[in-house]
Amino acid sequence: MPFDSGLKVYQKNNRLPIVSSGDSTLDELLGGGFHKNLVYLLYGDKKKTTNILLTTAVIAQKAVINGGMGEGIKIAFIDGNNRFNPYNVSKYAVTQKLSPTKVLENIIIARAFTWDQMIELLENRLAKLEHVKVVMVSGITTLFQCYEKHTFEDLLRAIDGIKKILARTKPLIILTAPLNEHSLFRPKGGKILSHFGNVLVMINDDERYVEYILVQHPFLSENRLLHWKPRDPKRKLSNPTKNTTLDCWF
Repeated sequence: MPFDSGLKVYQKNNRLPIVSSGDSTLDELLGGGFHKNLVYLLYGDKKKTTNILLTTAVIAQKAVINGGMGEGIKIAFIDGNNRFNPYNVSKYAVTQKLSPTKVLENIIIARAFTWDQMIELLENRLAKLEHVKVVMVSGITTLFQCYEKHTFEDLLRAIDGIKKILARTKPLIILTAPLNEHSLFRPKGGKILSHFGNVLVMINDDERYVEYILVQHPFLSENRLLHWKPRDPKRKLSNPTKNTTLDCWF
């Protein structure tokens, strides 16, 4: 294989489309959004990471000139969190001036309710899909049963299945995973999962803010951004002097 200059690789990467996540803070952290030639792992808060997948699934279906990957593209959505909400997808599609019906038709969904089902979907079923431009796996290790050797071997087989479709059709791949229950900063699935992703982002939902941490990126440095939540307006206290009689003042 021939050698390429660093400048040529840089220019090639810049020509690839960037797809917004629909989350302005995450887009800022990632330098604009998702790059097609990278594998992303978002881990942490289940609700936030799932919502990012849903909004990205809509935006990706916009025309290239409007920041998408082309109208009518197919998206594979493997749901291990059981949180795919077609009503939220439909409402968001309307805000993006897209047909909710067409958007939902272009999302191919498979749900996994057990760890064995997740492995079967990723190892054997995923690679058989044709013309898929985006692969999303919601909660790839949510159903992770135990930290034993055979479970990690299952995860390796699942990742090999993702690599098959990656080699064949080169789709945009976004995975989500929960935080390891024994760690404050590592995804559930350990080094096997974290080494597969080119880009690692940890998302924590705090009471006052949402924290986004760029843990790993091939050409961006580590970073941390906070999105502060709006405070609830204080209730107006009733006027203590209202409707009082003169007797109250003496």
